[in-house]
Amino acid sequence: MTFRVGIGSTHIASFSANGVPYMWQSGDVTTTPNEVGIITASDGVAGDQFGIKVAVGCGRIVVGAPSDDDNSNTSGSAYIFDLDGNQLDIITVSGGTNEFFGRSVAVGCGRIVVGAPSRDINSNVDQGAAYLFDLDGNQLDIITASDGAADDRFGQSVAVGCGRIVVGAPFDITYSGSAYIYDLDGDNEIKITAPVVGAFDLFGISVAVGSGRIVVGVYGDSENGAAAGAAHIFDLNGTHLSKITASDGAVSDQLGLSVAVGCGRVVVGAPFDDDDDNGTDSGSAYIYDLNGIQLAKIKAFDGNTNDQFGRSVAVGSGRIVVGARGDDNNGTSSGSAYIYDLDGNQLGFITAFNGASGDNFGYSAAAGCGRIVVGAYGDDDKGTDSGSAYIYKTPDVITAYDVADWNSY
Repeated sequence: MTFRVGIGSTHIASFSANGVPYMWQSGDVTTTPNEVGIITASDGVAGDQFGIKVAVGCGRIVVGAPSDDDNSNTSGSAYIFDLDGNQLDIITVSGGTNEFFGRSVAVGCGRIVVGAPSRDINSNVDQGAAYLFDLDGNQLDIITASDGAADDRFGQSVAVGCGRIVVGAPFDITYSGSAYIYDLDGDNEIKITAPVVGAFDLFGISVAVGSGRIVVGVYGDSENGAAAGAAHIFDLNGTHLSKITASDGAVSDQLGLSVAVGCGRVVVGAPFDDDDDNGTDSGSAYIYDLNGIQLAKIKAFDGNTNDQFGRSVAVGSGRIVVGARGDDNNGTSSGSAYIYDLDGNQLGFITAFNGASGDNFGYSAAAGCGRIVVGAYGDDDKGTDSGSAYIYKTPDVITAYDVADWNSY
């Protein structure tokens, strides 16, 4: 793996030893290692898509593998690791074919939440469910929407934090979508929707909770043009506070396909933004304060057409992480991720040391507990699309680099 950083106008070189990158600055500076690990499922096989979603919190890393066939075809599973990448448990649930358990994962407040958006509830096909576990993988409850119906896809997105569990159901109400708030026991349901409901908005395609806020992505919102996208901010009791749109939003940007909140920031991805500098579907992400005021727009310094920068976003441990699953640094759609400080200054750029075409590194990302985790569900280590994830230790202190310095690498 390569992790490269510049500080001001001073260059820092990078190299790797046994897959572990080191940064070195010329002059009298101590070499600083950044620990890295790659994790795969102990029982991984082709098609599992391990790493399509990742989460980190409470001393745990959780990785979803929704196409795993342990119980039946694409029944799905999720894996629990410690912060050093040691596998602690495999989570599966009894059920039927094509439930896609693990399509979404979250960890926080002593809980692990795993979505199964295609679970059939009674006779309702694809109504969806979310499962609640303790940090050791013991199942505590199964959560379903009190007004659930066929094809809601409840559990397509999940989040946990600030004493709340949030579950998205983006296909509810003729694809306008909804989300549900629960306490940590899966009780006291509150349903939230956009103040102005639009068909095919897909409110709830992404959800996040942190810093006293709940954020819900609505990538089909058309205020700035068809599928320009948006996001909504709520308090922890479901009261709507503000709507987020991009200052330069345009048709098909899909702002809100990914959302994150923490460290006093809301981050929203627009992976299909056609940035003037980087090209069609190069992508971007936007940083807001907790009231929805835009602070910065960020994009890849080396962005190109179809990179889809912003397909995943994360914020934690004082860092913002943005995935670009379509980046071609190690081959077509090998993927990459970019690290920023909370003001949007780029600090680093990471790709998989063993990256290859189709890995989709950066399709998912998480940050917290001093770790950055990046998923690569298309990695072929244990068979085609078996998937993997990568763990990075967040450096204690990094300052923003001068973009011009990259020209000398």
